[in-house]
Amino acid sequence: MDLEWNAAYSKKTKGYINEIIEFGAVRCGSGLQEQDRFSCFVRPRVGKRLNSVVAGLTSITEENLTGGMAFMQAVSRFKRWLGNRVVMTWGTSDILTLITNCQYFSGESQVPFLTRYCDLQRYAQDMLGLSGSEQAGLAKVAELLGLDVSQMEHHRALDDSLVALEILRKIYDAEKISPYIVDCGTEFYNRMTFRTSYVTDLADPVVQKEHLTFTCPACGGACRRSGHWSLRNRGFRAEFHCEECGLAFFGRVIIKQKYEGLSVNKKTFPVPVIEAPRAARAGAIGNMELEINGGVGVLRFPAWEGLDFVRHAFSTRLGGVSKREFAAMNLGFGRGDGDGNVSENYRRFCAGAGFEPESLVCGCQVHKTDIRRVGPEHRGLGIWRANDCQSADGLCTNQPGVTLVVYAADCVPVYFVDPERRAIGLCHAGWRGMAAGIPMAMVRRMAEEFGSRPQALLAAIGPSICKSCFEVDEPVAREFLALDGSGDFVSGPALTGDGHEKYHVDLWACCRRWLLEAGVLPEHITVGEVCTMRESSLLFSHRKTRGQRGSNCAMLALLP
Repeated sequence: MDLEWNAAYSKKTKGYINEIIEFGAVRCGSGLQEQDRFSCFVRPRVGKRLNSVVAGLTSITEENLTGGMAFMQAVSRFKRWLGNRVVMTWGTSDILTLITNCQYFSGESQVPFLTRYCDLQRYAQDMLGLSGSEQAGLAKVAELLGLDVSQMEHHRALDDSLVALEILRKIYDAEKISPYIVDCGTEFYNRMTFRTSYVTDLADPVVQKEHLTFTCPACGGACRRSGHWSLRNRGFRAEFHCEECGLAFFGRVIIKQKYEGLSVNKKTFPVPVIEAPRAARAGAIGNMELEINGGVGVLRFPAWEGLDFVRHAFSTRLGGVSKREFAAMNLGFGRGDGDGNVSENYRRFCAGAGFEPESLVCGCQVHKTDIRRVGPEHRGLGIWRANDCQSADGLCTNQPGVTLVVYAADCVPVYFVDPERRAIGLCHAGWRGMAAGIPMAMVRRMAEEFGSRPQALLAAIGPSICKSCFEVDEPVAREFLALDGSGDFVSGPALTGDGHEKYHVDLWACCRRWLLEAGVLPEHITVGEVCTMRESSLLFSHRKTRGQRGSNCAMLALLP
């Protein structure tokens, strides 16, 4: 069985839900011969509009869904069709989505037709000896097995079910698959719905002394901690010194509470060289202009200086009050800098760049393609008050007096302005979001929300890591190589000095291609050509400092 779903914001739960929009399944006999097929669309009740990225991936249209059946009606029909059979899915995300939808629409905590279950992805990975650290996709395993699935429509429920069946036929062993088939009782549901959490307090009783000790990565000797622990990105970090060889290094510990118990992941890395912020001198950098206003450094696009109804900016390290690796204009809460410093930095940067501090709105950046429309009621969200959503890497509005904010410290900030409809958008594109097409998602969302014509939109690509600095391994490169025209923005592989194969990805060129594919005119696209890693004395760079940094911000607002 396979499902397709649409990410939709629910007012009832005040959060996002993956609302199922299509069922697909193929029923088999004991010899894996096909007996029957099941396929139906589900009429959505939560998301009134189909997410543009989902529409692009699946080719499902809103017209398809209009004629669909209600979710619980689809569940009832599937139950009668299924009978007393084992349900197999590729990975457990479909099952978790099923459970969530049943809870949402019927209040029931269990799926009516689910009595026995098998995670076919886990079985296939074990049978093929694939690494458990990286989940193998359906298409990858089909390719490894030499299956021709070119006639199948990827990301459609029935076709993906048929591909899964072809894979199963290749690797089926009645004895070996038996342990993977589980009864769907209380233990199963507890395991499926358990939310892995991160330990973020060293005073938590689950934290043991051995979790926080390190041996020297060079000589294996005993080490002592020489600095305070700090919490960053849900992991604890501190500096250590080897008592035998004198090596200084950083130790990072990530502690997760999983269903099976505690998971402790330790990693060491060299102490990065943190550059001091450069002298405050105005001038051109790439295709952007550095202004110094009251000692605060502000980057802007000269190509947009004629847009008198919007104000845009990108922050720099110049003019703030933070110290050490946060020096000086750190705009990121929760990175180890004092909240008082960050608040004062926001006030100083807004004064220097021309924004009202109370107008700032920030999303929840999780490297996806969800985009949220915001208005005056959202002012201060994510900056001065806690956010109320779980996923929003893009923001858009047509309301003056609302300043859109995204963080970027190597990731790509993309600015959008619609001069016709007086609307704006701002998105954060990490490599995952870029590979998934968030620039195109923003173009489509602005068309849906404001009637924006892609041909009228102006787009600008802000400071971020350049191609020569963005060196990646094969798994990341593969995500980009799967895109049309990848030869324009992916090069490699090439051997590095340590004998590893690396690729280089041009995020700016990839972003430009998404914009062109979405209908934005080439003459309306501005590339800032400012590399955060090369300009690390001006901008925070995650790679250059190995995470020992503050945060840059992109800001965009309609003027009253």
